[in-house]
Amino acid sequence: MDTTPEAVHRRIAAALAAFVAVGAAVSGFLLNGSPTAAVWAVAGGSGTALGMFMVRRRVLATLEESRGTAMELGYAEGIGDMVVVGLHAYAAAVFPMTGPGGVSMAERLKRRDLAYQLTATEGLPHHVAERAAAALEAIDAGRDHERVQSALNALMRAVHEQRRRV
Repeated sequence: MDTTPEAVHRRIAAALAAFVAVGAAVSGFLLNGSPTAAVWAVAGGSGTALGMFMVRRRVLATLEESRGTAMELGYAEGIGDMVVVGLHAYAAAVFPMTGPGGVSMAERLKRRDLAYQLTATEGLPHHVAERAAAALEAIDAGRDHERVQSALNALMRAVHEQRRRV
């Protein structure tokens, strides 16, 4: 089934025109009989179809605008989530649960590079990027685990606030 906005609008217009035509036919039949029913059905159905055709451009433009906004918000939300995951992975490499030798320097540097790349991604909301930069700074210092956790929590709150703005 075609789910493009144009196809959906076409199906809705056809269904609405048919519904109005049937309703008008029943009303016309109850009032004056068959001739009136036929005239009212044609007038109601064609009037509805014409009206739906006239507003088609405006409806599709509104749908396209809403779709673009939803895609932008979804992209920003997804990038924010990826930044949170990337920074947590980097923090886990800096503060491994297995002890100081639990993560090789190569893996730690790779996670650091990925965290910086994610933070620099275009489309990341400014307030989330600020929190991510603060978290990166705390992780890079590598001394105070509580400071890192606080910065990561602030980042997660910023991403959560971004999600709630939708």
